Amino acid sequence: MKKFIIHTIGILITFLIVSTLLDFTYTTVYENSIPRTKFQYLRSLKNTKVDYIFLGSSRVENGIDPFIIISKTQKKCINLGYEAAKLGDIYTVLQLLKSYSIATDTVFIQVDYIFDIKGKSINLPYEMTPFIRDNKVTKDYLLDYVGKDPSVYYVPFTRYLRSDQKIGFREFLANLVGSKTAVAEQKGYSPLAGQANESINKNHSSLPASIASHSLYYEKIKKFGAENNIKIVFFCAPFCRHVKNLDYVKKLKTKIPDLYDFSTVIQEDSLFVNCFHLNKLGATEFTEIFAEELFKK
Repeated sequence: MKKFIIHTIGILITFLIVSTLLDFTYTTVYENSIPRTKFQYLRSLKNTKVDYIFLGSSRVENGIDPFIIISKTQKKCINLGYEAAKLGDIYTVLQLLKSYSIATDTVFIQVDYIFDIKGKSINLPYEMTPFIRDNKVTKDYLLDYVGKDPSVYYVPFTRYLRSDQKIGFREFLANLVGSKTAVAEQKGYSPLAGQANESINKNHSSLPASIASHSLYYEKIKKFGAENNIKIVFFCAPFCRHVKNLDYVKKLKTKIPDLYDFSTVIQEDSLFVNCFHLNKLGATEFTEIFAEELFKK
């Protein structure tokens, strides 16, 4: 029995040592590699100033070209839109700007039906996971995402095993050898190719028929901006002309009176890939319209 106990303890100690070494190795590589994800790109901007920052869902990620804003204003600009991001995700990224000492004057936040929706972005949790120990914001966000399971924080290498398909060995190796993506070069912008299929647009694209009476994260975002002397500008990006219940945006303006409404500024189907997302040509046209409206001399 004594030998069994000693043997078991030895296995546990060996497991802990190996797990700790793997955790340290993976994390060190992710922390020091060329940014491959948008979150790594965000971290790479520590202790700098970015004049204009765009936050939102894929409707920002695919729809706002920061190079046009830079050209129009001669100011620094980045796109930190995340696929399927909700207001809770946006609030988290806003907090991280402060945690990473990224100074900014103005943050533009795209809001639409996400005003009503709870939940998390598709990609942000995975991209953030290697950096769960960076600060309180990353810790709280990820513990909430995985159901407050403390093992992802306190047990070495657990978070990598749980997210192997996203941040496992293949992605670790890509970071190790310095394999690049376009995220840094494009300043977070991810243009889409293709054109909308009109029949799909007409049959399957709809906004909610009603709107929530209150959004907790909208209020948190406003408060955070006021407390940190950051100008927050809310806007609604374009929808295609076939989308149903477009009067939802009017209801949204009753909740956000200073909302800039661009929901109908793009009418040509050829500038969309679907009713909610612009293609590259559409993003160029919309960003031009946005800049003309928001940066009037």
